[in-house]
Amino acid sequence: MDDLNKNIKKMYLRINGEVNDHEIPPTPPKKGKTFTLDEDQVKKLEEWQEHIKAIYGKYGDYEYRFSSSGIGQIVEVYSGLADVTLDLTDVDKW
Repeated sequence: MDDLNKNIKKMYLRINGEVNDHEIPPTPPKKGKTFTLDEDQVKKLEEWQEHIKAIYGKYGDYEYRFSSSGIGQIVEVYSGLADVTLDLTDVDKW
């Protein structure tokens, strides 16, 4: 059942007095993940971004990619403006 139908059912049950807000279980919190860059990676990223700005006059949009190789984490940043990917993977820290 999609969210719209669930909400309609809840409203129907409330209107007919079959359930109140205290009987409806709360929505579970959403889970999230955080990925971080170390100082060296941030320095390389900022230098790269400054070069892109110098060439194109603006920073543009970036897509950050974090993936696992089975041994360590692969970190890549893609610039849509420059159509270039910067590899920030640090295999020395695996």
